[in-house]
Amino acid sequence: MKFSVKILIPYFFILFLSCDKDEITNKVIEQSIDLQIENEKFKIVNESFVVNENCNTIFVSLIYDKGKNEPHFIFELAITKKGILRKVSYTRFGESTSPFDTPDFNLKGLFTVDNFVYDESSKNLSFNFSGELVKVETNTPLLDVPQKRKKINGKIISNKVKATTCTSFISDLHFETNNLTFATNFNAGSHDPNLAANQYNFRFFSNNGYRAIIKSKVDLWNLDKGTYTFDQNTLENRIDLEQYVGIFRATQLLWIRPQDWKKISNIRELYH
Repeated sequence: MKFSVKILIPYFFILFLSCDKDEITNKVIEQSIDLQIENEKFKIVNESFVVNENCNTIFVSLIYDKGKNEPHFIFELAITKKGILRKVSYTRFGESTSPFDTPDFNLKGLFTVDNFVYDESSKNLSFNFSGELVKVETNTPLLDVPQKRKKINGKIISNKVKATTCTSFISDLHFETNNLTFATNFNAGSHDPNLAANQYNFRFFSNNGYRAIIKSKVDLWNLDKGTYTFDQNTLENRIDLEQYVGIFRATQLLWIRPQDWKKISNIRELYH
């Protein structure tokens, strides 16, 4: 009896180890994030981070908290369904409460996305990203002082993007010339009934440091579908294009200062 017990215990131990290994090997990866922040590398597989789609934008949100001796941080990313990066944010607790973000303007000046694939029918998503984030600064006297940066890169894969029905109207401006692709990152609008002309003002900010300002005497969203003329040579129904010339700055407030923008005098120059 003693001899047989000694043989059986190692046998079952090896059998159990073999089953555990097979479970890990055969585990289905539904979503994963490979993330490198400076020299630290993280890999998150099938854990509780969120990837959802709403109103043409895909949102990724991760809270990394593995325990006392591990880093604790929040990582967030927003990208359109066509692969236009809108925002990346990283906040590490314990070392600083100040987050690091992509720049307010000219995001593509510091950040790139490649190998972007998103299948709307299957909700499968994958892409790589790399670049630098800028420390957020909201102190007005320091707006023109270059802030600390963090290098970051990674890859996101998800086979279960959660889709939410979009119930909002999202305006968008996209055009291409020989020298410029204008892809809207965010937009804003205003209405001033006290103005004699162009009471409506629509501002579209691209992800590569431009903004198009459409000034109109009527609300554009009340117009019927059709073709309307806007140019730089009229007072009403006017369109201006400006280029951001300020430093790479992250404020989370998107402050607009006239000195940070240079008007392009002739939009036709972009076509040559």
